Amino acid sequence: MRVPADILIQNLFFAYPPLRPGDDAVPVLKGINLQIGRGEFVALLGRVGAGKTTLCMALNGLVPHATGGVFRGDVTILGQNTKTSAVPDLARMVGLVFQDPETQIVQMRVEDEVAFGCENLGIAPAEIEERVTWALHAVGLADYRARSPLRLSGGEKQRLAIASMLAMRPQVLVLDEPTASLDPAGKTAIFKVLAELRARHEITIVMATQELERIARFADRVLVLHQGQIGQDGPPDEVLRQVSRLQEWGIGAPQMAELGHLLTQRTGRTYRFVKMADAYRELSRQARKLHLEKGRGVAGGTRFSSRRAKTDQPQIVVRELSHTYPDGTVALKQINLAIYPSEFVALLGPNGSGKTTLAKHLNGLLKPSQGVVMVEGQDTRTVRVAALARLVGYAFQNPDHQIFAATVQEEIAFGPRMLELPRPLIAQRVAEALDRFRLIPYADLPPALLGFGQRRQVALAAVLAGQPRTLILDEPTGGLDWRSQQELLEAVAHFHHLGHTVILITHDMDLVARYATRAVVLLNGEVLFDGTPQELFGQPELLGRARLTLPPVARLARRLSRYGLAPDICTVAQLAAAWQARLMARKGKRGGQKWSADAIARPSASASSKARGSDGG
Repeated sequence: MRVPADILIQNLFFAYPPLRPGDDAVPVLKGINLQIGRGEFVALLGRVGAGKTTLCMALNGLVPHATGGVFRGDVTILGQNTKTSAVPDLARMVGLVFQDPETQIVQMRVEDEVAFGCENLGIAPAEIEERVTWALHAVGLADYRARSPLRLSGGEKQRLAIASMLAMRPQVLVLDEPTASLDPAGKTAIFKVLAELRARHEITIVMATQELERIARFADRVLVLHQGQIGQDGPPDEVLRQVSRLQEWGIGAPQMAELGHLLTQRTGRTYRFVKMADAYRELSRQARKLHLEKGRGVAGGTRFSSRRAKTDQPQIVVRELSHTYPDGTVALKQINLAIYPSEFVALLGPNGSGKTTLAKHLNGLLKPSQGVVMVEGQDTRTVRVAALARLVGYAFQNPDHQIFAATVQEEIAFGPRMLELPRPLIAQRVAEALDRFRLIPYADLPPALLGFGQRRQVALAAVLAGQPRTLILDEPTGGLDWRSQQELLEAVAHFHHLGHTVILITHDMDLVARYATRAVVLLNGEVLFDGTPQELFGQPELLGRARLTLPPVARLARRLSRYGLAPDICTVAQLAAAWQARLMARKGKRGGQKWSADAIARPSASASSKARGSDGG
């Protein structure tokens, strides 16, 4: 029996109003045809600017009622055509969680925010109380009921926005990058509660996301938007194993699919797994056939080293730093930390652990309640923020907190102008930043007209144009597609290789594995760990306390270590190289052929290029 359709889209075309007088309308969706059955979980993939957010807003009538523009075709939700139904009426059936949670938080207390939507639906007070309690517990905010949303971290605000929508229990739930700023444990909790909602209430879920690992397990279907149309539509395993096409479109693939693709290229065998369980089953079976010896690890070749050689003088010194916010929230407790020139430091920890609070002390945006912060010998308590900005650049988690100029190029030029650089040098830096972040077509546009991911790129381009000696990045990759992440991190890596210091706040442990030379973990406002990423990855109990998880490929390597694979492998390229080495060694024994280490480490040009694409270089 066919499942009834909750969502029916027929020949949907949409173009935003012209960005400037005299311009043409900007087409985004170009003939979308789609049917989604009741209770389905559909994941929506695509590059930044592909139209994912536009399609999400079309499902509750915000497109075109709130946006204007050219709208053709039909979107029917639970039997109602969005062209003829008012947005408030559709809101009773369709819940929409925006990518930027601050655009939908309106109340002054957490519990009031969660109750607000239910109150507007006319739900009885006793049931509202029950729903508020359930939703806050589901997203891990049960202890924050009385707190002001203004005092929440970026990830906690995102949880609050999700809780507010969950409490309304819509029949169709649409989420636009809902987990982009959450720690790994928070992401797991959200996906689990979505699975629970589907099981209990048969809710239909549409999620625009970059969470490739999780949608491989949770989604029923994967849709890929490409050039304004649906380029792929099918089960996760079928769509996500098309690694070459997904990377060509700038989307990327789960690590297990990348690994299978790379092994297929390098070994001549076919590996077609997408999920961890399938990868382990196939590789462990092969390992037993190859008679890999326990205890003789196949070299992982991890790129970690101990920290860069320290000079006599640290660049930033934090001594006995504590910070208490005006509402009494204690965010930091006697932090002691020294950061040295040219380090690449990953600042880790769960949402609300104090990462952003600590980072804002490093450029004077916050002043210590107790203790001292010294930046290149200057006490942040007595130096103006503008003076410290010459030394420490900061890219905020929410780009809208720092973007203010009338056009993209003016935003990028602002920092160099404040440094009183010569005009030709300012023009050169602006041109380089526009080119590096693919912003040339938007140079004369107001940043507010760009999508959230593109505004992130503008904010980072503006900070890098000032060329500070230290760069702080607060969750810079949230909501970005795979290729945009690669481009952003390549720019940051280049900045680091020039001798600058980088401090990266992130929950993405794959980025830590590929780029960081040092990891500092905060928990409840205190330093829980300070060492190399390799040392951190070897402490599962500590990772669990900090709500962090290893990259999937690192977890796979540890499971395969019983067959002789080195347990310190942390990236796709490392595991592929180690597995290739074992196959070559086995073949060499049988055929009497010697395989040099250089030959193993130097695959074909095409394979090398693909490896860099899948592993960041």
